[in-house]
Amino acid sequence: MDATNFLYLFILCSTQIFCKGCDWIQRGFRQDGDITDATVPVPFPKTLYRNIHKSQVDDKVKFLHESIDQIIELFDGNLDTVTWNRLKLEHFLTALDRQSRELQKCVSSASKYERRLNRYFRKLKKNVLKQRKYDSHSWELIRKEVRRHLQRLDLISAAMERSVN
Repeated sequence: MDATNFLYLFILCSTQIFCKGCDWIQRGFRQDGDITDATVPVPFPKTLYRNIHKSQVDDKVKFLHESIDQIIELFDGNLDTVTWNRLKLEHFLTALDRQSRELQKCVSSASKYERRLNRYFRKLKKNVLKQRKYDSHSWELIRKEVRRHLQRLDLISAAMERSVN
């Protein structure tokens, strides 16, 4: 099996793990309450996602890895005010961590979108979590954004899977 075929096989396997995480956020995360309708003060990076859809598979894999790492990092803060089921949150973060480690094996360098993605997540953490002192409402806004990202990342994964078949 050559490197390209191995990469495609790995992406398909990884996508299944990722989709389980996405399923969890759709079902399990939501069981802890409805997603807030409040507006997040940091604009969602729609252009970034549009651009990554047009990119090569290698950049998409890098973007998936970087995005998952950024999501994990969001939860590396004061979780005292979180009202969600802590065990489910731990399972979710464990699944994301595993996905990140598996994707890391396929990534040799950063994507061309890494700086923009990092900037977006830094703003999100600063303007939502830190500014509101990690209160429960700020965590609900983060939950809303994470769900949105996972849905978009799932679309990227699905598009990669379709291009392999």
